[in-house]
Amino acid sequence: MMLQEWDQPLVVDAYATWCGPCLLMAPEFEEAAKELDGKVRFVKMDTDLEPQMAGRLGIMGLPTLLFLDKNDDTDAVTEGKAPVAVLKERIEGALRKQSIVDLCNFHFFDGPMPTQLS
Repeated sequence: MMLQEWDQPLVVDAYATWCGPCLLMAPEFEEAAKELDGKVRFVKMDTDLEPQMAGRLGIMGLPTLLFLDKNDDTDAVTEGKAPVAVLKERIEGALRKQSIVDLCNFHFFDGPMPTQLS
């Protein structure tokens, strides 16, 4: 998972095939991806297949959703003084589609902060 070309916000679903809550959330994640197609990029990362990346991202529980956006400090990024991406939020635990969409709207499109996640 390379973060060199950055044209959309990114939501990463860190999961494992043996994780029950991950399996329950998978269709919700896919539906949120369909609803926000063209606005937000959704990526699934199997932590068993990508253990080094999971470690670098500090994934300790499954499922974990990472909401990442482009770093607006382009000068610092260009000079190598800042990362390309900024972590907006990390959520451990399964969420329903509407909560995922609401979090995307809040973090990436100046929508209201969700009052309840499910």
